[in-house]
Amino acid sequence: MAKCCLFLSFIFLSVHPFAQTFRADRELVLKCNSCRAELYEKMPNPPYLAVYQKENKTLVVLAAKHGAVSIPAVQYAFDVYTPQIVLAEREPGEEFGPCSSYEDGYTAALAGKHKVPLVRADVTLEQQWQFAQTQGFSYEDWQMLWIIREAYYRARETEEPFTARQAVHSYAKRDHHPAWGTLFTPRRLEKYFSGHYKQEFNRTDFIKLFQDLMNVYPEQWVTQTPFYRLEKATSHARSLFMLENIAAALNRYDVVFIEMGAGHYLDLVPALQEMLGTPEITASAQLPPQQLWKDCRIDALEEIILVK
Repeated sequence: MAKCCLFLSFIFLSVHPFAQTFRADRELVLKCNSCRAELYEKMPNPPYLAVYQKENKTLVVLAAKHGAVSIPAVQYAFDVYTPQIVLAEREPGEEFGPCSSYEDGYTAALAGKHKVPLVRADVTLEQQWQFAQTQGFSYEDWQMLWIIREAYYRARETEEPFTARQAVHSYAKRDHHPAWGTLFTPRRLEKYFSGHYKQEFNRTDFIKLFQDLMNVYPEQWVTQTPFYRLEKATSHARSLFMLENIAAALNRYDVVFIEMGAGHYLDLVPALQEMLGTPEITASAQLPPQQLWKDCRIDALEEIILVK
């Protein structure tokens, strides 16, 4: 734990040229392992909004289910609360999802449309990889983390199978860094996958597998997989950085909106409650119908950095 915390303190060092009324309590995030399941039971199914009010400050959090289902809540947050700054769960240097089908892209599109600055409230992929190495994970573990994620999202959009050859080609095109390690071959990927997940890659139901791996109450075999252990480790690192950005934004702006996966929000609940008090929670299903921006586009976006 000491090694982990030392690393996190290094990559999340921040310098703010303004009064720091709000401070991120990292320890409350790191201690939230035991409370996450309990919090999950208390919250509605994502997506949902958590709105914090403290004096003249408002923080609107979208605890998202990644995809189009979360877009109406983004629209509602902009229309009702008029944020002065928005934070998005997207790594620096990475493309936003299509604004017509992903909440991070829609958030970026509305930020540009309304001339509101946007902060990428996620650590870089390189920082995530460096952290993974300190925890003993291999580049094969890292590649498979992203390949399984891509396989899941592809399976939600098409019934066409995702082969090992396609997976390697896609990863090589988008995410491979030769300096980090050796790219999978299709045969090596199949061997690695069957060894850790006890099934053939080309015949896997990736929707079911992903849901099993991300379950709040995982089965024992899930907790032993590299995906689960790596996802859990990097998730905490990323959540800490999101908390740092929230505190920095509140120190400069009165109305802050952030979209993040519901899992990250659960990591931050104790720290946010200490910082801002108890929020008002609204399930997406309780929101009125929204007039969505059908032909949305990410244009004239002003990106700023709050935490280095």
